Amino acid sequence: MTDAPAELELRLRYAHGAGALQPYFDALRGGRALASRCPACGRVWFPPHIHCPDDGTACGWLDLEGHGRVVSATETHARLPFAEAAAAHVFVLVAMLGADNAAFGRLKPGVPGRNLAGRRVGLVGVADAVPHPAQAALFELLEED
Repeated sequence: MTDAPAELELRLRYAHGAGALQPYFDALRGGRALASRCPACGRVWFPPHIHCPDDGTACGWLDLEGHGRVVSATETHARLPFAEAAAAHVFVLVAMLGADNAAFGRLKPGVPGRNLAGRRVGLVGVADAVPHPAQAALFELLEED
């Protein structure tokens, strides 16, 4: 006689703090771009770093204008982490004005994911709760200057 494996379902629910990055996530929810700047080398990161990856210096907060240009985009149908259902998404890599790196985010629903490279986008606030704070990095297309 062989023992059949027991089928178990485990669930874990807890409040996970954002720690030192809480100001960044709060700003994202409000549609603001809060970056970090190293006082030693002057580099600026969005998303921010708490310490400079080059020299280890503690970084300070810096408000950016909240817009940038799409570096690349991909359109897919997927379930976001911690979300219940799959949906259509356009994910973008954005070079934010004033930052030395690029940020990952999503476009507001309804925007086709084609021919977006070089297009101007801006952060928008998120009124509803998001399953994970990083999902508040939501962008919309802006009119060209």
